[in-house]
Amino acid sequence: MDSVDIEMFKEMNVIKLLDSIGESLIFADKNQDIRWFNQPARELLTTIGPYVKMDNPDDFIGINLSLFHGPRQTKIIEEGNFPHKAQIKLFNRFTANIVVDMVHNNTGNLTGYILTWKDVTDFEQELLYQQTQLKSLYTPIIGTAIDSVLLVAMTGILSEERMQYTKDAILMACAERKAEYIIFDFTGIVDDFGEAVVFHLDQVAEALKLMGSEAVFVGLNVQFVQEMVKKGLTMQVKTFQSFKQGIQYIWKEKGYKLVKI
Repeated sequence: MDSVDIEMFKEMNVIKLLDSIGESLIFADKNQDIRWFNQPARELLTTIGPYVKMDNPDDFIGINLSLFHGPRQTKIIEEGNFPHKAQIKLFNRFTANIVVDMVHNNTGNLTGYILTWKDVTDFEQELLYQQTQLKSLYTPIIGTAIDSVLLVAMTGILSEERMQYTKDAILMACAERKAEYIIFDFTGIVDDFGEAVVFHLDQVAEALKLMGSEAVFVGLNVQFVQEMVKKGLTMQVKTFQSFKQGIQYIWKEKGYKLVKI
């Protein structure tokens, strides 16, 4: 670096410079006890502090860095493998990508450590968001040419958790759209489903009956039917091999007839 570049740092306020950095920086002494942190780190500590009963971020001054990492990271730092990068969980709620490195003075002697926190995330909120996104894709409920008939396209693998959400969504859709018939199409199911799923399907069929609607099952594969018979499982609903047969049954029940014009 030439003398012009060095000169620009002589009058610079180091604290303001560190505060302007977007990432959270925490400085610790040679014993790894926290001595200072920049403004982004202060805001972060304000958020996570209550989880360790520290409402004031200044309470972290003097706390050892080991609070933020486990025995494995502590051993790595003690062995001097720097810079050390890791993803950690904080207080069973947050995740963070961290970098720990040594700080030396002008003569090359160790004066402490710097901890950089990147991408700190409340993983419970992130998990909740992901679950919400997945739920929206669980089971599409589709209108048909007959306003009072809805199609529930069952695809992929049916799990008990998925059925619990699907059951609630179906009942809400039935009430909102005043559906008289709900066709459950299992053609897209890629695996057999167990007794718990059959229980939920039977429950939703009974709940629909109480609401004045009828469940119609179509597209059940041979393997699943054989497994149900083997286990002695039954569902008190109308079943058909295909959607075409199911919709024709509903047309007949409602007095509709398909006419070529």
